[in-house]
Amino acid sequence: MINPTLLPTVRMEGPVALRALAQAFAQVGDFDRFLGGLQAALDASPEFARTTIVLNRALTEGAEAFPTGALTLPLAEGEQHFGTLQVGADRSGRPFGSADLHLLAGLADFLSAALTVADRLNRAEQNLERLRFLLNQAPVGIATYGADRRLIVANDHALRWLGETRPPFDELALGAGGFHLRSGGKLIYGEARNSLPPAGGDWLVVLHDLTPEQARLLELMRRETYRALAQRGKFGFALIEGPEMRTGVLRRLPELRAALALGETAGPYDAYRIGVVFSEINALALRARLRRLRHVFEGMAGLRVGYAELGRHGTTPEALLEAALRNAGSFDEVVRPSVLVHDKNPGVADSLALFLGRDFHVVKSSEVARTRELLGHEMFEGFVAELESRTGPDGAELMRYARAKLPGIRPFFLTARPMAHDWPTEADAVIFEKPFDAAAVTQAMKEKLAD
Repeated sequence: MINPTLLPTVRMEGPVALRALAQAFAQVGDFDRFLGGLQAALDASPEFARTTIVLNRALTEGAEAFPTGALTLPLAEGEQHFGTLQVGADRSGRPFGSADLHLLAGLADFLSAALTVADRLNRAEQNLERLRFLLNQAPVGIATYGADRRLIVANDHALRWLGETRPPFDELALGAGGFHLRSGGKLIYGEARNSLPPAGGDWLVVLHDLTPEQARLLELMRRETYRALAQRGKFGFALIEGPEMRTGVLRRLPELRAALALGETAGPYDAYRIGVVFSEINALALRARLRRLRHVFEGMAGLRVGYAELGRHGTTPEALLEAALRNAGSFDEVVRPSVLVHDKNPGVADSLALFLGRDFHVVKSSEVARTRELLGHEMFEGFVAELESRTGPDGAELMRYARAKLPGIRPFFLTARPMAHDWPTEADAVIFEKPFDAAAVTQAMKEKLAD
């Protein structure tokens, strides 16, 4: 509010004050100057206390422009013309004097300024409606907020998707990028830009419905599942999950897509998960591929993943999706390389598990039946077996069984005999002599099981 005691004031007659008031209205675009000029004009003349102004628009429409016996003044502001102001002659027959002309000229200036303001407001509202119409032609949601974060204008998509929810301006001002929200069963992604970065000006928010992309992902998963079944091929599916909606895995979707290889597709599953379709790979290759994609989500806490492969986890898209959801766990733990150690001596298996457990998930077995069961139902990147066996199958036979169940599994053998070149082992096998060197065994396994 302008303090009138701080403004220079002068006493003026009503006509002059009217013209000052008109000048104040002409500055309505600059609101501070408008208020200052208006206050000064009102304070300057006591005539306003008993002044009444009535504008009859009929005077400007359909009437004679300049009738005889009346004083007529044009109402104009700049290049705009609103009509005329007419004053009839006094009944006493007194002619118009210079004071009357002066007063009516000031009144005409005031009315012209007032009409200009009304016309501006009317045009502004019309322009806003035209802008809304144009924004509604866009397939995305568009909303504009002022620097005070109040909504200025938005199209119907944005109003429907945002509802009472405001974009997370505080996070966006820190450079958080985009954000996600759920609205009416839809998955919505938003991007925001500020006219005076980082957050000093107006905000433009654009919203995109990701639901069609979600539908495309699930449809692709269905097609690939049935294609693999028909061709007796391989197929894998994974869900990568983050704990946050606004700062979660969907923000890394562009980087993930850039890192994918031929036959791999990623898309949004919901506001917290990305689905990845892996055509023509499964089992150990699928786990290895997930480990190689881990760098895309570097620095993200609470990252989880669940995966499923055709055959092992089901033969329908619904079964695979359910398995990927059900088997989700910590990303690093789920895809951590796993090693099965088979040795008749539990002490040997315990020793290996002790120092290998820092880098691998280790499962121990001393019974052939249990070893075969584990190889048939679980995933192992590496298999450690005794080369010689006093009873039952030897290490080479167990290794052939392991490779039949898990193609790509890496072979490691343990032996108490000196090294020999005629042992019937796999060509790429690594043999450790007992007693073994913990550091050497660990290093050899890291090199062999590296992706």
